[in-house]
Amino acid sequence: MKLLNGTQGKGTKASLREQAYDTLKRRILTCDLRPGEAVTVAELSGSLGIGRTPVTQAIDRLMLDGLVDVMPRKGVVVSPVSLDHLVEIIEIRLLNEVQAARWATRNVTAQQIQQMRDNIQMMHKAAQTREIADLIALDSAFHKLIAKSARNGIVAELLSNLHDRSLRFWTLSLRIPDRNNRVCEQHSAIVDALELGDADAAAQALIDHITDFQASIMGQINRF
Repeated sequence: MKLLNGTQGKGTKASLREQAYDTLKRRILTCDLRPGEAVTVAELSGSLGIGRTPVTQAIDRLMLDGLVDVMPRKGVVVSPVSLDHLVEIIEIRLLNEVQAARWATRNVTAQQIQQMRDNIQMMHKAAQTREIADLIALDSAFHKLIAKSARNGIVAELLSNLHDRSLRFWTLSLRIPDRNNRVCEQHSAIVDALELGDADAAAQALIDHITDFQASIMGQINRF
């Protein structure tokens, strides 16, 4: 009985730690906690309704992720976004995601094409109502569909990690009203090329999409 109780206690503590980590990571990646914002462990603990120990453990993990820093007299500071970081992400996306699109032209299924088109329809609706959280989730899902269609597990895993790292940039980008409809149009061009099996057109459509993303975000970063 003692062993069972002890195990439950450890499980509960681990669960609270994971809950704190997942919630804080989501708040950072969606810019609910803004780049450069300083908060205390007590404030985070209060807002989450979780004790300080699991929150502190979550912050340690977020430091390893490069999402926060702990600074004397300031507390927990959300890591800023930078142009250098953006350029690094763009370079890796252009190398890997564009290649994934080429592979996808050979491997994509009719079901996946339909899933992409359904995704775009939902993005159009979210763009009309300015549902930023929905736009972010749908945009992420669309790019994961491309990676899955490439049928290369290593590339899909790499791009999934990259998408997590770039989510804050997506959040800033999708706050630009004109960009939301452009994203839908660009996604449609990518799907059209995939359905035709045109690797060059798919690659170019994705390059256009990624470079437009870079151009749109440059001015937004300077506001933080």
